Amino acid sequence: MRDDPRARGGPRTTIVDVTSRIEIRGRDHEGGTPVSVEHRGRPRSEKSRLAVLKATAGLLVDGGYEDLTIEGIAASAGVGKQTIYRWWGSKASVVVEALAEGYLQAPLAAPADTGDLRGDLREWLLGLKAEIEAPEMSRLLQAIMSALTSASETSSAIHEALIQPIMSGLDARFGAHDAARPGELAAKPDFLAEAMGASLLLHVMFARPLTAEWIDQLLDLVVPRSP
Repeated sequence: MRDDPRARGGPRTTIVDVTSRIEIRGRDHEGGTPVSVEHRGRPRSEKSRLAVLKATAGLLVDGGYEDLTIEGIAASAGVGKQTIYRWWGSKASVVVEALAEGYLQAPLAAPADTGDLRGDLREWLLGLKAEIEAPEMSRLLQAIMSALTSASETSSAIHEALIQPIMSGLDARFGAHDAARPGELAAKPDFLAEAMGASLLLHVMFARPLTAEWIDQLLDLVVPRSP
């Protein structure tokens, strides 16, 4: 029987901050169906595959994505680094599979509620901007976006782990405002959350910078300034 990979560490925080604050979740692969991912070369050893994914999660908790290396993953998992290069090709690909398999969870915290909806959303977007612009983050984001555009179980799993928390967080913040100040929003909370979340994801997908000017223009559409 395989070891149960469930282990937890680090508080829950933002989606893109794949650093020491990622939470290790893990899945019981005895009773689950692993995500189907095509790889080149010889068939993978399931024991080694799970060891690599678990090691990747642990190293991310300890040191963050920037300090993560193929060599470090291999040493922690007890496999040769060529095994990882043969099966995944890059550390970003390993992280994507760890996310899809449930070993990593980086839920997006809902925007703060200070009573100022526009201000809260602006601070939230500026926080994402800082994290997205962190060194090496672009490679991981490109790998995640590539996985999302594929018609596969991996795409569905990444959506559930990363995209759904964005929509839920935004919906909760718009909903709280609507409950406190009925009739003030220009549309229903779920519509505004979807419009804002979709605009954000498309911007990231096409590798466009999240400038302060773009953030303010987006907010002008969903939460116009008070006259």
